[in-house]
Amino acid sequence: MARNAAFLKADATLAWLGQFAPEDQPDAIELLGHMGLVTRDAFAERLLGLILGRLAEGDGPIGLYAEREVPKRKGVPHRLFKEEASPPRRAHGVGPQPVRPELPWKPAVGSEGIVAQMVSEICKSYPVQVYDHPGPNLIREHSIRRFVLVTDFIGSGDRVMRYLGAAWRVRSVRSWWSSRSVKGMGFEVVAYASTKGGRERVEGHVSSPLVSVVSECVSVTDMPMARKHRLKSLCTKYNPGSGDPLGYGGVGALVAFAHGVPNNAPAILHGSSSQWAPLFRKRVTADTRDTFVSDETDVETVRTRLLDMRQSRLASSPWLENAPPKARAWLAVMAALSRPPRTERVISGKTGLTIFDVRKALAVALGHGWITDQYRLTDVGRAELDHARGPAPVYTALPDDKEIPYHPTSLRVPFGRSS
Repeated sequence: MARNAAFLKADATLAWLGQFAPEDQPDAIELLGHMGLVTRDAFAERLLGLILGRLAEGDGPIGLYAEREVPKRKGVPHRLFKEEASPPRRAHGVGPQPVRPELPWKPAVGSEGIVAQMVSEICKSYPVQVYDHPGPNLIREHSIRRFVLVTDFIGSGDRVMRYLGAAWRVRSVRSWWSSRSVKGMGFEVVAYASTKGGRERVEGHVSSPLVSVVSECVSVTDMPMARKHRLKSLCTKYNPGSGDPLGYGGVGALVAFAHGVPNNAPAILHGSSSQWAPLFRKRVTADTRDTFVSDETDVETVRTRLLDMRQSRLASSPWLENAPPKARAWLAVMAALSRPPRTERVISGKTGLTIFDVRKALAVALGHGWITDQYRLTDVGRAELDHARGPAPVYTALPDDKEIPYHPTSLRVPFGRSS
């Protein structure tokens, strides 16, 4: 059975697959099998946990900002804060609105509404440590030292870069950042998921933001060459429009949230034409989100991940069937460490586990002596993997003998005199 089995069996999914030619359906199923499906509860709990984790890591109060599209003119974003008209053009006033439609005649609100609500709840729970979209006045009054931008997904990185750019255009912000090592302001970006290219682009912003994510997102462009060619050819062949078949920015992100699908996903998933019905019409997941399961430790999912890592013996091991979920997670992480690179983000991308779960598995492996401090397998760790690749243990069954063996039922006084 393939990964995302319930999702693949949904009526909407089967109808969408029926549009492909029979010879192309296996590739379409493989594309869906690689998708990360994020439930509403998993999104809220894991992103909240990541934000609170970042709050505990640093000193001083922080300002949370929900990422959204910022107004721009000729491609240049407007300043995030107001500035005085005369030099030194000191920033003043309140912060940006958490949610603001990009166009007045198009009042639709996207994922920024969900993120903004989460930001508001965190600020109410931690009123002294966290501030909701603070402006220059609050930043100075409460000595806010960390500008934390929160988003659900970093695909191409364009929107995050524009938001950071809007803040960077403010002279006071650049001044605060320049003295960040003493009492100034540092930048961070917190996201549920990101593509490799999008994260690297955001990390390259002039403000050098620290990027933290719950999990890495699989994208077509980051797949092994042969698979990348097959799936990109599929997306190109059935592209319902004239735009990039891999979605905005040519990313090919394979993720779907309960609240929607990013525009960086392949166009065959959300685009439409007179000859093509999308799986996620207008990027809405209402028809299939009941089948989303954010569990990367079930047997079939781990087996698929192991096969992607070319660990066929581990994937077919009978040990996998009987192992508890935590042990399967440890096994997947150990297998991912068999080949470089061995960073937490790469392991997350290979295993589908969250960064937090990867860290827990690495801590267990370190504690048992399975890996070194550089996350390389030790001899003990390799022996554990070899044991998991082996056959199931053979147990000798007890004899099924229906004959009842003789045993005395009473004691008699022995003959002779005893001393």
